[in-house]
Amino acid sequence: MIEDARGRIDYEERGSGATIVLVPGSCSTGAAWRPVIAALNGRFRYVTTSLLGYGGTAERRTAGDPAISHEAEILESVVRRAGGRAHLVGHSFGGLVALAVAFRNQVSLASLVIVDAPALDVLRDRGEREHYRAFREMTKA
Repeated sequence: MIEDARGRIDYEERGSGATIVLVPGSCSTGAAWRPVIAALNGRFRYVTTSLLGYGGTAERRTAGDPAISHEAEILESVVRRAGGRAHLVGHSFGGLVALAVAFRNQVSLASLVIVDAPALDVLRDRGEREHYRAFREMTKA
């Protein structure tokens, strides 16, 4: 657990080796990654967390300010606590939060993996036209 002035943030780690920070989707906690961690058989250092309002992570968003930056801030805290350059893996909405962290460039990442997240519109809206076109081409194949 990370104790933060704005509320607690779920943080659990196990294993050794290169660090992979695993971010669950909406309505889930870091426990969702247990089968993946088991399948990888201890080859890495795994760090899990929960998004705002789930598990032990305090909600920071309000109806008047639901910005994804609040999610990105907690994930940046997790990456900082993990130390070094982490591989960031996000599923579904957690993938969008991971993408927001990468765009904000406040923490150093070794890599970014987005699983099953609707990121195309985010790329287009941010003016990342080259990446947007590349993803669109991949979906045509």
